[in-house]
Parts: sequence; structure tokens; C-alpha cells
Amino acid sequence: MNNSPAPHIILALLWVFLQYQPAGAGEPKSRYVTLRYDDKRVLREFNDKLIIGRKLSAMMRTKNVETVEDEVLAKVDIIMEKVQVVLDMFPDKLHITLVVLPDAGDVADMYKKKYGKKQKNIAYYSLSENTIYISADDTRLRVLAHEVGHAVADQYFEVRPPYKIHELMAQFAERHVTD
Repeated sequence: MNNSPAPHIILALLWVFLQYQPAGAGEPKSRYVTLRYDDKRVLREFNDKLIIGRKLSAMMRTKNVETVEDEVLAKVDIIMEKVQVVLDMFPDKLHITLVVLPDAGDVADMYKKKYGKKQKNIAYYSLSENTIYISADDTRLRVLAHEVGHAVADQYFEVRPPYKIHELMAQFAERHVTD
């Protein structure tokens, strides 16, 4: 009979490996959103600054929230639903990616990397990637609602409306999402 501790050590190491999740990186999904972030602290800051107000918070009671990721996804799904109602646009299979970056400098760096242009945005919606990039440091309900307005309008129309019309719809969503 072999009394070697090797099998137990291997099993213990395998268990640790399977239980290990990097301290921050993740790509959880919800009905409307795939969430990307690199640092759990940045995600917590984003969540803390994304104050959805009393009316929208009432909708949170129906959501199963156990982690900060769950709470962020629930809030963003509620905002996505509210923007669709405000714009009276309900695109089929609406789903976006939300990339939470630490600050506006990181958003600007991402924009420059993707488009080769310098912009000073705290958030932007990439039509080609179907992705919202947002600064956790500058997160506000209105900022996210504006970008979600772009995403909803983008996915609603088969032919994209002119940029100025797109922007008007996003501004309308921004102003009315809290009503």
C-alpha cells in the first residue's frame, strides 16, 4: 500500500487552482450586458458612483444581487430597460459590452488606441464594437444613460441615423432616464 502524500497534495493544489479567481478581472454577463474590468476596486468605485435614484432602485428589489458584479449588472440592465422605454425603441437581441476603466485618462488612451485620435471623453460608445467605455472615476447615471442611448439607437435602426440625430436621442435618454 502506498502511503505517499502526493495524491493528497495534487488534489489540494487542483482544488486551490479551480477555486482561484483573479482579484478583479472578470467578464460576467446579464440579459443586456457583458461586463469587463481589470480591478475589483475600480468596479466597486463604479458601482458606488452609479447612483440610480429612488424610482429605479425600486426595480433592484426584483434582482438577485449577491456580489458587486451582480449589483453593477442589475443597475445597468435597469438603465438599459429605462432608456428603451424613454426612447420607445426596443431592439431585438440588445446586448452590449461595458468596459469600466479607472479614469478619464484611461478612456482617452483607449480611444486613441482604437481610433488614432486624441479625445477627452469620460465615456464613449464604440459603434463598431458595440461597447461602452466609461471612467469609474467620472461615473454618473446621466453619463451612462447617454451612452446607453447611443447603443439602443444604434441597435434599433437597420440604417444608422445621421450623427446629430443619434446625439439628440442620446441626450434625450440622458435627460429623461431618471423620470
